[in-house]
Amino acid sequence: MKLIAVLLLAGTLATQPLAAQSGGRPKQAIVHTGIDEGGLALGGDFLVNDTATESYGGYLRIFSKDKGKGAPAIFALGASGRGHVKVGIFEYFLSPGFGIIHHSLDESEVLFGPTLNYGLTADVDQSIGLGVENTKLYSWIGEHKGLIKDTFLAHVRFRL
Repeated sequence: MKLIAVLLLAGTLATQPLAAQSGGRPKQAIVHTGIDEGGLALGGDFLVNDTATESYGGYLRIFSKDKGKGAPAIFALGASGRGHVKVGIFEYFLSPGFGIIHHSLDESEVLFGPTLNYGLTADVDQSIGLGVENTKLYSWIGEHKGLIKDTFLAHVRFRL
């Protein structure tokens, strides 16, 4: 529990300079949900639009644990950049980043590595969009290296 509190504090402190620089730029909040081999998967992104096709921000992902299926509990927190292209009502995006992953199956371990998200969002109106994305979490350090999680999540995007 202390580890999660430290990760949340570190993430909050790391994103303070981004929040200060974002000023009057358009922002997006994205809520993710899905089901994978461990059960419920939840997440969120907060993005600041830098240009019409580029954004930056942070992400949070939480995946449930199922020991019987060998699915670890995962808590991922990090920063990412996003390139996006709008075609009609659809917005296609690719979002690479880096983050910290708390991996827990039999033992708890903190990992660090890159992430990759890609998907599409369909505009419902000016401020709300519905979509789907693929989330990939990788680790470069620790006992678990390589691809840690590869899952599809549904999302709702809110333009703020």
